[in-house]
Amino acid sequence: MDNYFAERPELLLSAESELVSFNANYPIDIAKHLMCAAVETGIRANKLKHYFGKSAPQIATALIEQGVLHRSRDKLWAKGFPHKDVNFRGGTGASTIQLVDAETQEEIELLSAEIAYREVFPGAIYRTQNSDGCLVTYTSRSLLNGKAILQNTPETRLFTVAISHTDTSLKQNLSLPQQIPLVIPEVEGNVQTNSTDSKAIPAQAILELVWGEISQLVTGYQLLTRNYELTCLNRKCVNYKEHLPKCTACPVCGKRTRSAELTSVLNEVNFEQPYEIKFATPVLQISFNSPVECYLQQVVTATRQELLQSQQEMEPGYQQLWEYPANLLAIHSFGHQILAALPLTILASPNDVNFLVEKRGANDYAGLFYDLAEGGSGTSEAIFRSLPQLAHAAAELARSCSCSSGCPKCLIQSGCPDGNKALLKQVGLLLCEAF
Repeated sequence: MDNYFAERPELLLSAESELVSFNANYPIDIAKHLMCAAVETGIRANKLKHYFGKSAPQIATALIEQGVLHRSRDKLWAKGFPHKDVNFRGGTGASTIQLVDAETQEEIELLSAEIAYREVFPGAIYRTQNSDGCLVTYTSRSLLNGKAILQNTPETRLFTVAISHTDTSLKQNLSLPQQIPLVIPEVEGNVQTNSTDSKAIPAQAILELVWGEISQLVTGYQLLTRNYELTCLNRKCVNYKEHLPKCTACPVCGKRTRSAELTSVLNEVNFEQPYEIKFATPVLQISFNSPVECYLQQVVTATRQELLQSQQEMEPGYQQLWEYPANLLAIHSFGHQILAALPLTILASPNDVNFLVEKRGANDYAGLFYDLAEGGSGTSEAIFRSLPQLAHAAAELARSCSCSSGCPKCLIQSGCPDGNKALLKQVGLLLCEAF
């Protein structure tokens, strides 16, 4: 985002202000403030509406039923220290993990627990920028009691990937589903909104805002190495992505070998006790109907054929066109592009919300945006209300980026539950530009 505004400084003064996604009347937030006041001074029952709004009596009744708020004479009281649970943004408060340099004992940075469990678990190789903007490599020695101890190590080809799993349980609708019409080019076998056929199916994005429960588990990690080597990129060949370092042509299919990024697993470690985060929060589910899926598949198929017929060396990012279904590649890339564009449209940070893709059928996928704060921060709801504007901003941001297939400025997101796999800028743009 800094790079985007550095190239367009006039936007800082001339562009419209962002929407504020924070909701001061959000029931979860009112409940937190009400509990703090009940601990400190007690609250007169007849003053609930005066201090906390017209929904406060109903919220107080729910807290009394839960046994955390108590009524004595004409006042409401509570015990403990509820202030620690006042967390309006993901990655703050009790969920923060402090990263500490093992040698200097200085703080390197703060990460949300949700990200830290996947990035700085014991044994993790972690890379970050220092104050001079240089890339620094660390190895995590321990992660305990809200603190990760990191040992500075020389740069290496090795890297680690957390073995993680995210479960979502969608409980109840928070709003009526929304169908957003999309504009996509005419393709064979596809039906568009401008068709004269009375039985035409319009291309649509389906949005559902629901209350859900998120459970994130990190059960271990893999130690890997990554190198660029000659290999066969013919997906039908048994030597596909096998190491062929001295071959100019594949000994099996005869096709010319090409240089590609090859990853090898060196070791796999399972933790005795998994790292787990579980919380309830609003979830925005987004899916696309059959005309959109048909369009995506045909564009990806045509792109594959064009690349195979080309005599030029294929860029690494485009290999994913063969590795993942078109629908998965498009939805995942689209979700990341929306996150990258959040501050351009909504006064929210990508750290307030996350995105993952779930498989619902043979080739049926849905994207899920979810707030990272317990009870929600209003960000998913803001995306629900403003997705077309966000898609336009995301398309502009992606098109203006000088990378060929996606980079941290326009696509890659730290803490991606899917490990930043199945991402290609151009495929995500197909959905962004359809809004």
